[in-house]
Amino acid sequence: MKTRHFGDTALYITPITFGAWEIGGEPFYKDMPEDDSIALIREAFELGINFFDTAPVYGFGHSERVLGKAIKKFRDKVVISTKCGLCWKENSIAAIYKDASGKSILEEIDDSRKRLNTDVIDLYLVHWPDDNTPIGQTIETLETIKAQGKIKYYGLSNFSTAQIEEAAIYGKVSALQSPYSMLNLKLERSELPYCIENRIGVQAYSPLHRGVLTDKTIEALRESGQPAINWILDAMTSEKTQQVLNIKEISKGYGCSFASFVTAWTISQPGITTAIIGTTKMRHIKEAVDGTNLTINPDDTLAIRNIIHDNRQA
Repeated sequence: MKTRHFGDTALYITPITFGAWEIGGEPFYKDMPEDDSIALIREAFELGINFFDTAPVYGFGHSERVLGKAIKKFRDKVVISTKCGLCWKENSIAAIYKDASGKSILEEIDDSRKRLNTDVIDLYLVHWPDDNTPIGQTIETLETIKAQGKIKYYGLSNFSTAQIEEAAIYGKVSALQSPYSMLNLKLERSELPYCIENRIGVQAYSPLHRGVLTDKTIEALRESGQPAINWILDAMTSEKTQQVLNIKEISKGYGCSFASFVTAWTISQPGITTAIIGTTKMRHIKEAVDGTNLTINPDDTLAIRNIIHDNRQA
């Protein structure tokens, strides 16, 4: 798989990122046997994926630990992104809270390095804006651990353009991770143009809209019983459901799964460096990889844009 230059860093990453949220298991997703998770990660690497994204809060440390075990033998051949700023008092969703203070980050970075079994983390992201901590304090702390050699680069996740601009006053922001899909184009209004102009790498998460943009039906997704996708399903209007059906008709001419088609579209959009594919199933990884070999013709690209043009307001 061809790699891409990630923003203005020295990192070269694949257009597909393995997202390790789901393998974290409870409380967001169903638990998965650790050996199966390790095998899945290693198979993703064998298919050519070199970028792996996780966070401490995914399974309350479990995702990081499993990823660290899985990549131990080929750590020097992959890029890891993990996060800080979401903490927990006990292992429950209700106990999660934001803390991007300097004190918290200095503790979190060492915990993540230990769980991931690595001396240095390639990309370290602030998971969510923390209104109770001045952004200057957060960025200055990230600059400190970068100077210490604990991280190579840092970035932001779920931040607005105004928040990114403020953060950039205090240090070099190298990445933005945000939701982006055919059904959610809000990133295109402001953040994506800003990142293009400032050479910031962009990690698009939920490119398949938590399964809506796959061959699965809404009913099947509801029956899967995954708490992390219910709110997206509840927001599916009849208009958006029809959009999906219309795009599926276009995809039928390409001889691939709908997920492969959507992935191909996503990674071809200006400014999108990589699409994060989170899953517990190897076939989903293969579908994503297949999408890297697919080119959607200009007429169909225009037709899709005509269908989804209002989704910048989604």
